[in-house]
Amino acid sequence: MTGLLTCVSGAEAGTRPLSELALFVRTHRGRGPGLLWPEHAGPDDWDHPPGALAVLLALHLGCPVGELPGPPVALPGPAAEPPAGMPAVPYDLLVLQQAGSSGWRLRPPDRPAAEAAGPELRLRAGEVLYVPGGYAASARPGRGARDVRLALGPYPDA
Repeated sequence: MTGLLTCVSGAEAGTRPLSELALFVRTHRGRGPGLLWPEHAGPDDWDHPPGALAVLLALHLGCPVGELPGPPVALPGPAAEPPAGMPAVPYDLLVLQQAGSSGWRLRPPDRPAAEAAGPELRLRAGEVLYVPGGYAASARPGRGARDVRLALGPYPDA
């Protein structure tokens, strides 16, 4: 996904997991999708009740963060391709991979719905994916995959 996805290592963002995550989100909001692989955090750092993670992240960001019930964009099958006509996600999506791995495909808002998404991105345990609102997204969870999905609201000054 050259040109569409920015990656950040934990060494560039700090060492405290929630502070690092908040900095990652602030950096990518309004810019495009991003992938974070925290250097000093692992899957256990995201292994809290999703509601608790949402509250803590909202305090760090100063904007509403809500837990999404169940996988809102999961699709069966090997292709994990957003289907034609799939509506764009109306909120910023944050996926914290807790266990296993998942394949993700994203389609930017400026691409027609009938056009294929980019290549599959593999999200591994401990990594975080940020998807801006307006993107179409689909996931193909691997065996034993578990993640937390959070919806990010607008900043108070936005």
